[in-house]
Amino acid sequence: MKEYYGIDVSSYNGKPDWSKVSGVDFAILRVTELYGIDKSFEHNYEGCRSAGIKIGGYRFSYAKTGKESRIEAEDVVKVLNGRPLEFPIALDLEWEEQQKLSRETFSEIIEEFRKVIEAAGYRFLIYTTDHWVKTYFPTDAREKYEFWLASVPYENKDNGTLQERLRPSYGVGWQYSWKGKVSGISTPVDMDVFYTDFSHDTEEDFKMAVTAKDVLDKARSWIGKKESDGSYKFIIDLYNSYKPLARGYKVKYTDQWCDTFLSALFIALNAVDLIGGTECGVEEHVKKFKDAGIWIEDGTIKPEPGDIIVFNWDDTTQPNDGYSDHIGIVESVNGNKITTIEGNYKDSVARRTLYVGDGRIRGYARPKYSTSSEPAKPVEPDKPTTVPEVPAATNRKEHAMLQMGSTGDEVRLLQSTLDALGYNLSADGQFGSKTYNAVRTFQNAHGLSVDGIVGPKTWDSLRAALTKQRSVIDGLLLKL
Repeated sequence: MKEYYGIDVSSYNGKPDWSKVSGVDFAILRVTELYGIDKSFEHNYEGCRSAGIKIGGYRFSYAKTGKESRIEAEDVVKVLNGRPLEFPIALDLEWEEQQKLSRETFSEIIEEFRKVIEAAGYRFLIYTTDHWVKTYFPTDAREKYEFWLASVPYENKDNGTLQERLRPSYGVGWQYSWKGKVSGISTPVDMDVFYTDFSHDTEEDFKMAVTAKDVLDKARSWIGKKESDGSYKFIIDLYNSYKPLARGYKVKYTDQWCDTFLSALFIALNAVDLIGGTECGVEEHVKKFKDAGIWIEDGTIKPEPGDIIVFNWDDTTQPNDGYSDHIGIVESVNGNKITTIEGNYKDSVARRTLYVGDGRIRGYARPKYSTSSEPAKPVEPDKPTTVPEVPAATNRKEHAMLQMGSTGDEVRLLQSTLDALGYNLSADGQFGSKTYNAVRTFQNAHGLSVDGIVGPKTWDSLRAALTKQRSVIDGLLLKL
């Protein structure tokens, strides 16, 4: 069983120098305390990000009711504001006042916290001790939840060492010391070992499910997005929403956007690792293709559907090893005829036809797609449907105000609308972090107040944007 070693920290540990922290795979950060955000959280989050340390979060609970627990979870989600975590968010249950509560109340506290955390797109975990699980929790808790268990020696000579005799018999994580010594942190530190690298499992499972067909289906659904009517802007917005930005550069609407289009395709499918990471500059992306081991330095080969094609316009003969100017994706190969889909081709997403060995072809990248016949997720139609007639403004439906945590059919309608506009959402009826980020990106792109709350102005802008959309789900506009 592979083990991952880390720490959990809060403002009690001051503000660590994360550039000096070593031997740590992950850090579980306290996000909020009794009266607001943990005073070191922002410092710790940014420090871990810079140091390449994977992050989880926790909240020490003072809740005595399900309602109070839900508020605590909402505070955590509000502070995170959609930021990614590689490890779960833990509900820390150890406050002595909670020992007076019934098992039924504990069940409500756990469930209310869990629902909010998972609706926001994070993984849920309980931090506690085996004694609490057996004495206070609902009897089916071990079957229903994942646990991170504290089991540490009380002797003064702990010194942060792992003592196997105390290892819990269940759970995905073990806190084995409160007295660890870690470079870059001046105080004693809680030491942990986890048996699951949550980020690796999740990313690998999803990445391996992405096929060439998935990417091509997504590319086909964007054909016709163009500069002249502004319909291409969601591609730029989607690219800019993915952090960290390649080389720290935020793409402008006036920039060349062929590689931005390519990166956005893989962002939309959570598969940027397949192309070595995102980029908006073709020559820089070729370097990433080489680093990822997917670059083919030969413009004369017969490509495969899903291959990434790179052009150099300054040379018309093979071999072509000049500066990379343009990029697209191979849709099909029939005989010697290649059909590509490219962004920023004639100021739009469009198809190009050329032939094997064309002198302008710089080379190809071949992502390591899954060969599974099952698509990674439902894809949009190959051919755009006709936009239905827009109903009169006087007949416009009034919609509920939606925000983080909202659920139901109105949220599904919001998600379907954003998905039709290219924001890649599934209509699950849960207003979580992905929906929140999509709303904020849309608001920013349309000159609205960027608050993540969907009120009348945002609904009106969604309706106006969908009116211009030339590739929408049939009948969706009539519901707005």
